[in-house]
Amino acid sequence: MLKDLEKMLKSFTKNKTLVLIGGVLLAYALYNYSQGKGMTLSGLDNPSREQQRAGGSVDGGAQNYQPSMPEGQNEDYASSSGLNTDTYGLPPSCAKQEVVDPKDLLPRDNNSEFSKLNPSGAGDLSNVSLLKAGHHVGINTVGQSLRNANLQLRSEPANPKMEVGPWNQTTISGDPYRRPLELGSA
Repeated sequence: MLKDLEKMLKSFTKNKTLVLIGGVLLAYALYNYSQGKGMTLSGLDNPSREQQRAGGSVDGGAQNYQPSMPEGQNEDYASSSGLNTDTYGLPPSCAKQEVVDPKDLLPRDNNSEFSKLNPSGAGDLSNVSLLKAGHHVGINTVGQSLRNANLQLRSEPANPKMEVGPWNQTTISGDPYRRPLELGSA
């Protein structure tokens, strides 16, 4: 057994010794780091177990507790002095100013310079709706219009649709009204 120990000690070279010392130092550093993680550094102390068993005060020694007054009687406002202005401590340049009314920016009378350059014409368009209610009639605004538009001149075979399950079902259908532009078609 001593021979085996001698062989092992002889097999230790400088590299192996340095690795062993480095491993020991790393283990020591990790041990010190993990011990420091459990320390309380906030300045708050937990009462000791003996103090808790003896019925000692856990509140840190404060003795002057008072219950609060009934609702409506708890208000203790601090006195304020020097607030007799309406600027609330702001300099006079920050005082509330009148808000500009947009009507002040527009011309008021018909005889102004603006109305001479821009006459309003014979028909007043102020309450006229310029939208036409039926301008979308004839266009499929909900379904298939131009969702998968084929802008080629010649026809293209439609992509085959197969039943693959309850999901991934396409809502784009082929265009059966497109006239084919093929050689030999009537």
